[in-house]
Amino acid sequence: MADFISLGDLVENRESFAPIKDEILAMKVNIKKHMDTGLTPDEMSISKVELDAVMAAERIIEHIHI
Repeated sequence: MADFISLGDLVENRESFAPIKDEILAMKVNIKKHMDTGLTPDEMSISKVELDAVMAAERIIEHIHI
């Protein structure tokens, strides 16, 4: 994400959630594709941590977006 978006901006303008959700989805898809390429155990561990972080961001956005 190139621009900083504050939580206050999100709450005031619900439309700003769409690009964030799209970016989170793209990150999740890219990580899963990378995981399917046959990684070493260390690389897989790192990818799982990355995926967990992206999924946490997704859950946060779902809870904020009413």
